[in-house]
Amino acid sequence: MRKYEIPNLGNACRILKTLSCEPEGLLLSELVQRLMLPHTSALRIVATLCDAGFLQRSGNRYTLGTGLIPLGQQALARLDIRSVARPVLKQLSKETGETAHLAILAGNHSLLVEVCQSPAPIRVGAPSGTLADLHCSATGKVLLASLPDDRLESLLGTKPLPVKTRKTLTTLTQLRTELVRVRKQGYAVDEEEFFEGIRCLAAPVRNSAGEVVASVGITGATTRLTSTRIPVVARQVRAGAEALSAGLGYIARA
Repeated sequence: MRKYEIPNLGNACRILKTLSCEPEGLLLSELVQRLMLPHTSALRIVATLCDAGFLQRSGNRYTLGTGLIPLGQQALARLDIRSVARPVLKQLSKETGETAHLAILAGNHSLLVEVCQSPAPIRVGAPSGTLADLHCSATGKVLLASLPDDRLESLLGTKPLPVKTRKTLTTLTQLRTELVRVRKQGYAVDEEEFFEGIRCLAAPVRNSAGEVVASVGITGATTRLTSTRIPVVARQVRAGAEALSAGLGYIARA
């Protein structure tokens, strides 16, 4: 479709995307230099975008305008996180060779809402619709790590946590320590805490407001998803979660 492109319309899109990452705005000269645009063309484009309300000028700096807000709200309202997630999960499963899944918070459980099965002939992973305990699943830990600490007791209670395997964390103290680690490293690991012989990794998915709304993860047998693979697989899982977050309108700040 490149032959149908309108150059200055494409440049206008580039300007909008560039300014979306610059909350303090940019000078016209900075836009010209960064995007390698002719000065006159850039001036005409930003003037047109300002007239439409898509940009606003404060002093000599240009920032995104309030005219974009209703457009963004309409686009977000039409988003279906499952449909956005499917190609991400498919790619993640292909890269890791393991089953990939998307989970959301459902009461005091993690609910798998979309699953892409491993391409391997022997695979592990629960089907869509499965509920998992928050404290002993990688997706659950990610979702818990995004919540205020005082919500742990309201979600999990004060009694010892249900034991699934000999490696399950059984106290809120242990879990709080684990959640600090999850926040610091940007992903969670289920080290055979839900099922013996099964390891899972997960990372947070954020919406346009920066809120964690879901978790992307992978599940594999420990014989294949070994501890030595965790650093590489963790980067792949985080990249998948970041791609889905971008699809939901999240813009990471430098």
